[in-house]
Amino acid sequence: MRRHLFFSKWPLATFSVVIGALGACGAASAALVACGSTAADSRDPFTEEAGVRIDGGLVDPAEAGIYDGGAPPGPEPSCAKYCDLVMESCTDQHAQYASRKECLELCARLPEGHAGDNETNTVACRQYYAGSPARTNAGDYCLGAGPFGGGVCGDRCTAFCGLALGACSPEAGAPAPYGSYADCQASCQGYSYRDGGADGGGEPPDGPKSGDTLNCRLYYVRSAVHDGKGCVDIAPDSGACRN
Repeated sequence: MRRHLFFSKWPLATFSVVIGALGACGAASAALVACGSTAADSRDPFTEEAGVRIDGGLVDPAEAGIYDGGAPPGPEPSCAKYCDLVMESCTDQHAQYASRKECLELCARLPEGHAGDNETNTVACRQYYAGSPARTNAGDYCLGAGPFGGGVCGDRCTAFCGLALGACSPEAGAPAPYGSYADCQASCQGYSYRDGGADGGGEPPDGPKSGDTLNCRLYYVRSAVHDGKGCVDIAPDSGACRN
């Protein structure tokens, strides 16, 4: 009876507003905060750490919008695709190979890797840099796209020793320039490396062909891969790369 008297004191319009508000709170979850919910009740329904929604469902990657900041996956690596890209993107003073044939020969001796690699001694890494990076800035990225990785796709000694020992071995019918991979790495670390320029440095397809440097030995690795005839010149006591 008192409840009846209590409501009877309210004007009809006020009573209608109150009833409408109560109905809205019960019908719409979006009104929880306005209706006295806690901050926890209004959390975003996604949780990045667990990869599930608070309501129990799996997070849809498209709506979660999570990106780890690494290199986005690209096309699967292949020597054909890589050589097409690097021959197109890196030309003139930025050329990394004398011909597509040379590119395919050297590529065949590199680890393939996985799409999206951007810092390992793999075909995938070189293919990554031979694409948009080299097309837009050949001066900065063509060395990374080249056969020796430019200090970007692994270090040069890793590429050098892998290619040298793969091309120059009794199994390949050529003299081994180093007793083991460890011997090659130790020697390589002691070779000087000259950046490209007037000093005849860099690692272009046409040289340098002399000087006691890693640059010179990188040139003869190309020959070794092609026909096995450069093997003696990539050793520590190289005749060509000693003066």
